[in-house]
Amino acid sequence: MPFSAKKVRWGRRGPLLGVQVMHRSFDEARCQLNVKDEHMNALGGVHGGVIFSLADIAFAMACNAGDTPYTGLQADIRYMSGAKDRVLIATATKVGSSKKFAHYEVLITDGLNNRVALFTSTCYRLAP
Repeated sequence: MPFSAKKVRWGRRGPLLGVQVMHRSFDEARCQLNVKDEHMNALGGVHGGVIFSLADIAFAMACNAGDTPYTGLQADIRYMSGAKDRVLIATATKVGSSKKFAHYEVLITDGLNNRVALFTSTCYRLAP
């Protein structure tokens, strides 16, 4: 059965966290999360794992929006500041690709356009 980006299941994390996919293409994907109390850490900020998961979902939506499946090889994140409101937006942008690899940056901002984190990732093309 051929790969279909429309059929890609993005796991249980996205719906569980409340992530909404706003836009999706191989070059760019945008996801949004309306932050709830269960997303917060003990210090009152958005939990770092929630921010990482949001970025990872945006990355997966972008790299698997095309005609062939990709799997993540590497990901890292730099937290820059706390969110100032209850909306987080992750924008995954393809910054380079070759026949087998694609590289993305995912910028996570809050609803006031403050930079919250920067996630970088590489994926590997599974199909020929």
